Amino acid sequence: MKLYCFITRMIDKIETWWYDLKYGIENVFHWVPVIWKDRNWDHYFIYVILRHKLRLMEIQIREYGHHTNSDRDADNIKVCVNLLDRLIADEYHEMAFKDHDRKWGEPDFRWEKYKDDSDLVELHIDRDKVTNEKEKEQERKEFRRASTHEANLREQDLDMLFKNIRKYIQTWWD
Repeated sequence: MKLYCFITRMIDKIETWWYDLKYGIENVFHWVPVIWKDRNWDHYFIYVILRHKLRLMEIQIREYGHHTNSDRDADNIKVCVNLLDRLIADEYHEMAFKDHDRKWGEPDFRWEKYKDDSDLVELHIDRDKVTNEKEKEQERKEFRRASTHEANLREQDLDMLFKNIRKYIQTWWD
């Protein structure tokens, strides 16, 4: 009986070792491209890593999930992946300023010395369709409004992403 238990435990250990080796190597192949491009610079790289992890989980749960709500869980993960796609693409400025640029023209950036004897420079933004001071003031107001809109779009996606993660993460299992 002792010999049987010993052999059974050894077989279990070998099977576990083989499973760990097989899926460990598979994980390396899935993650090397992401880790290779990773840098410790800013939030962008965190988004890329989180997106990759959630995408792998979504595929696993959608294709092999065997619990009752696996489709719903995969859909919730997909929402997070989509939000991360938007955060990674970072096209909030283009979305917020599309109408503004159409109305006032594309910006022309020009740097000038702040004062003649200074090393400081001042950025001037000119637009084709701004012809007088009244229009310049109106354009600035709308610029500030578009800038606020850009920040709000980004914040909405961030809030929704982490709200969904906080709400559902403990149900994402297989």
